[in-house]
Amino acid sequence: MELNEKLIEAIIMSATCGQFSQQLVEETFSQMWTKFDEGKKQLYNVLVSGGGALTTYLLTQEQLQPKAAAVALLSGIFATTALKLLKKKNESAQGKTSALVAKLDDQDKLEKDLKIKELEEKIEKLVAEK
Repeated sequence: MELNEKLIEAIIMSATCGQFSQQLVEETFSQMWTKFDEGKKQLYNVLVSGGGALTTYLLTQEQLQPKAAAVALLSGIFATTALKLLKKKNESAQGKTSALVAKLDDQDKLEKDLKIKELEEKIEKLVAEK
């Protein structure tokens, strides 16, 4: 199944607006938010994000397409989860990159140590010849 460009645009816009709605409500009602337990926070985050995404879709589209509206709602609901997964994936990639950089640094140091040893041996030979 291939998604058309308008649907992809609606998904991205809805997810972004859903995430923004969630952050806006969380900051606006921060005092009340701190009193919720984690389960309630997560539930309200999902509802606000999904509601914000669906509202954005409904306000920006000329015709209501139920499938597209459902996709907008779901993209808003799962916007936070998708961002968390993306963050974990990026952290994993950064960890691998850091490990490769460290390995290259170690290899570079080893090559320099070998070169220094080789030059020291040449100097010793030159000194011994004189």
